[in-house]
Amino acid sequence: MGKIILLNTPIGNLGDITPRVSEALKAGEQFAVEDTRVFKELLNHLGISLNNKRVFSLHDQSEKTQVSKLLELTRSGDLYVASEAGSPIISDPAYPLVVEAYEQGIEVDSYSGISSPVMALELSGLPPIPFHFHGFLPRESGKRTKIFQDAPYGTNIYFEAPTRIAETMKDLMEADPEAQVCLVRELTKKFQECLRFRSKDWPEIHDKLTIKGEFILLFYQESESKQSFGPLKELASEYLSQKGSSKTLAKILGHILDRPTKEIYSELAQIKKEEN
Repeated sequence: MGKIILLNTPIGNLGDITPRVSEALKAGEQFAVEDTRVFKELLNHLGISLNNKRVFSLHDQSEKTQVSKLLELTRSGDLYVASEAGSPIISDPAYPLVVEAYEQGIEVDSYSGISSPVMALELSGLPPIPFHFHGFLPRESGKRTKIFQDAPYGTNIYFEAPTRIAETMKDLMEADPEAQVCLVRELTKKFQECLRFRSKDWPEIHDKLTIKGEFILLFYQESESKQSFGPLKELASEYLSQKGSSKTLAKILGHILDRPTKEIYSELAQIKKEEN
């Protein structure tokens, strides 16, 4: 019985490939990949022959039946799993395969390599502990603003497309003008760029920035006490509608969120005002 082996591939610079991953690409016979065309191009760039290799597709829309078929391949040997670039787990489609592998008692291993969220964190100059990786941001402005308002304490990391980065930065600027921000793009490539600024300075930064390539947005939430009680707001509204005491609720929420009771009380008063 073989095992599942996750391969972390370069995110832009082929020089980042590790000897262990390179050897696996040469010796491996069974591969499940996010994009077969991109994978074959990678092998071609590395001078690795496709002879005696079977390459199967694994993508976000993969059904459980396809995952099961891929796991069947481990009966005849190891199955190597790779995404287009970076980790096949980070915002890529290998997670369901790994979960099902563990369910079936199949061993899982990982051959480490470069990871764009970690590299972005290293370049950001923002506090590394704690950090939170959230993947891709939603397309809707309102949802992004809420995410920024409710972001946890620490450095928060997001992927964003070049077509939406300007609008996303406006949302962050509105949610927290003083946020410490780092914006990176084209990691490990020729035009790699890393910009550090306060979100309120985005208009000036925008004029200097080349809007091209994949972006990673990082910003630091300085204090837990700055956070709104976002998801608790509906419960608070329900409590108040049932003639619950605003002062008591403010004390409870203040304790949970580590925020001043008076501050919470003012927000509850605003909720009451909006509903009347």
